[in-house]
Order: sequence, then C-alpha cells, then structure tokens
Amino acid sequence: MRGNKVEKCFSLQELNDRAKTTPVESTPIRFYIRSAEQLFRQAKIYQQEGDLQTSYMLYMRFCNLVITELSKHVEYGQPAYKASIVSLNKSALVAMTEIEALKPGLDKKYQEYQQYIKQREEMVQAQIQAQVQAAQAMDMYRQHNESQHRHEANRAIKERRDLEWACVQPAPGWSLAKALEGVPGLNAPQATQHRHAYQQDYNSTVGLSEFHYPEYKRQHHHPRPEISAPTSIRQQSFVPTPTGPPPALPRKPVTQSIAPKLPPKIQIEEDIHEFSQGLRTLIVPVRLLDRFLNIVRPNTNRKLETCGILAGVLSRNKLTVTTLIIPKQTATSDTCSTTNEDELFEYQSERDLMTLGWIHTHPTQTCFMSSVDLHTHCSYQLMLPEAIAIVCAPSHEKDYGVFRLTDPPGLQVITNCRQKPLFHQHPGEDDIYTDACDQGHVELLDLDLDIVDLRGK
Repeated sequence: MRGNKVEKCFSLQELNDRAKTTPVESTPIRFYIRSAEQLFRQAKIYQQEGDLQTSYMLYMRFCNLVITELSKHVEYGQPAYKASIVSLNKSALVAMTEIEALKPGLDKKYQEYQQYIKQREEMVQAQIQAQVQAAQAMDMYRQHNESQHRHEANRAIKERRDLEWACVQPAPGWSLAKALEGVPGLNAPQATQHRHAYQQDYNSTVGLSEFHYPEYKRQHHHPRPEISAPTSIRQQSFVPTPTGPPPALPRKPVTQSIAPKLPPKIQIEEDIHEFSQGLRTLIVPVRLLDRFLNIVRPNTNRKLETCGILAGVLSRNKLTVTTLIIPKQTATSDTCSTTNEDELFEYQSERDLMTLGWIHTHPTQTCFMSSVDLHTHCSYQLMLPEAIAIVCAPSHEKDYGVFRLTDPPGLQVITNCRQKPLFHQHPGEDDIYTDACDQGHVELLDLDLDIVDLRGK
C-alpha cells in the first residue's frame, strides 16, 4: 500500500515470463553487452528505490541474457569481447544472489495482493447489492408518496365541490309551493274541495244503500301534464357561485430528507509498474538541440553528418538526459559512424550514465529516418525500449524530429531485415517509426545539460 494507492503485484512466474529476451544474430554482440550492463545498473537502482518487482524482473532479464542467450551469438568467442563477458558473468553471480533474496518477499506480497483482490471483489458486490436495495426502497417510497398525494388531492377536490354547492343562493321569489303548482295530486285547493263534498254526502239522510261511490275514471285518455320547473328555475344558472376562495390543493410531500441514502462508493486506485503500464517518461533538456547544432556547425557547413550519444540517469521510474557525449567518428554527407567505442563505454561506466538514445544531423536532407538510421536505432531500442533518435535538419523548415521504432511492427521489421544494400526500402515504411513526443513518453524541459566532446582527446 502507498497511501490510498494499491500496488499491483505479479506472481514470480509472471515476472519470469516478462524477463525473457531473445537476441538477434544480426545485431552486433557489443550492443547486447552494453544492454546487459544497463539492465544490471537499472536493477540496482530499482532495488535501492524499493521497487522490488521491477528490480527482480531486470535481474532475471540480465541473467537470462548473460547466461543463456549471449553464448548463442556468433561473435561470442571473439577475443575482443572476452573481458566484457568475464565481467558480466561476475555480475550474474551477484544478480542471482539478489534474485534468491527477493523471492520470499515478493511471493508473500503477491499472496497479500490476491487476498486484497478477493476482499475488493466482495466489497464491490456488497456495494452493488446495497445500491440495488436502496433503489428498490426509494422506488417503493416514491410510489407510496405519490399514492398519498393523489388521495389528498381527491379529498381536497371533493371538499371544494361540497363547499361550492353549499354556497349556492336561490333566485329571488322562488318557493317550493310555486315550483309544485300544476303537478297532479299536489293541488291543495282541489283536494280541500273534494274533502268537503265527501263529508256532506256522508252526513245526509240518504241511506248507505243509496250511496253511490264516485266512479273511478281512468285518466289514460287525459294526457299527463309535463312537469316543468318554474321559469325562474329554468332561467337560473346552476353553475356554483362560491362566496369565498376555494381551499388550496395539498402540496406534494418532499421525500429527500426521509428517503434512504445510497451507500458510499468504494474508491480503489492501483499503481501499475512500468513493465505493465508502458514506456517510462524520458526527459530531454530543451536546450540540447541548439547547443548540439552550435557545436557541430563546422561539419554541417561542410555537409558532413555528426552524431552524439544521449546519456543520463534513472530515478523514480523516470529517465533523464543529463549529458550529451560527442564520440570520435567518421562521417559523409549521408552517414556517420562512431569509432573507439571503448573510450565512450568507459566514460559512461565510470559515471553510471545510461545510454538513452542518440542524435545526428542531416545537413543535406530533410528530417526523416533513413534505412541506415532505422537499423542504427534498432540496436538502441533493443537495449532500452524508451530510447529515442533525434534527427536535426537545419537547412529545412522542419528542422528536428524525435523518433522511435513502433513496437509492433517497426522493431520486428527492422530486427528481421536481412537486406545487404546500405540504403533500402522496408515494407510498410509508414508504420515503422513514429514521433516519440506524440507517444507521450518524451518531455522537453528546461534543465541543465553537460556536453562532453571526445573528438579532441
């Protein structure tokens, strides 16, 4: 753990697989010797900085290259490389000792990481379940509130209607008696007259035998008069006329303060190593270009190429160019080649400077990578994946470029190329190399730069 970050761990088998490397016979063995030296130096730096996984992987890669692969190279038995190989074998013994010392701690760390992964998955599943349950509870709560709101709204509407009808006033002069005039059976004077006639007949001296009941006459031949409301009622509008303002509808209840809250999300961060993340950052002093062109201007004026070595250090998983070394060399208008490389290697070894790339001019051509440049840079990039090639073309509008081989396919195409002519075409040249700045791993910063010109020594 690094604060809130979790360091991703790999098993020993995964680290061993990542450490494998296979040299190409067409690449001179001196480049692999230099590559092995840089691997050993990087492994020690990562070990000192506490990045034990990367240190273990680089130690393994170093041992694989020195013990297994270099002996297969066609130049392995040449006397010129005997001293370098003896030195590498001594370093391999140190590397194997460090590997065995690192194994127990790395294995324990991997087991702890696997336990953390298991716990993290359980926490994620618990969080998902809690969110589902909270969402369901919120949905039920919302439905309940909406139902209650509809009930309250309907009750308020009913109360408003009852109040409106209660407030209706009858028209002036209207009475129930007048409204019922003309309705058969409800004529009060006529009913009174019949009652008096029956009473008089009952009190007379006529016998009961002589009493004749009035014959009931069916009234089906008398059309039943239509019942109609008084003119005052028919003309009256029945639209309620409330005497005061109606009661307001109830407000929809606010549920935010009562509704269940979602559980907090789990924040997980992982710190990924350089060999799983990609290229490490390579920092280049921005003044390097101008200073290099000023130094090599005499050769440029004579239309001769000039090259230099970008040397630097590794610190906190970042590579920084600190020194520009201009070695002894021969040159033409289209090529340049270093000489007395032992002097160059010795200078870097004494100061623990890694080779981070190279720089050269195109005094008569545009800014691009020729087939010679591609093969030259292939050796640098095989030693260090982040290695760059800077091309300066001061006589053209685009006066410089920062390039590297694509991987894949460029590195594989150039590695497997067996063409003999110095200048030749490669299949798919548009995809063989790319701008390293666009890749995002190269940064140009205003830093100090040491310049060492070995040509005059």
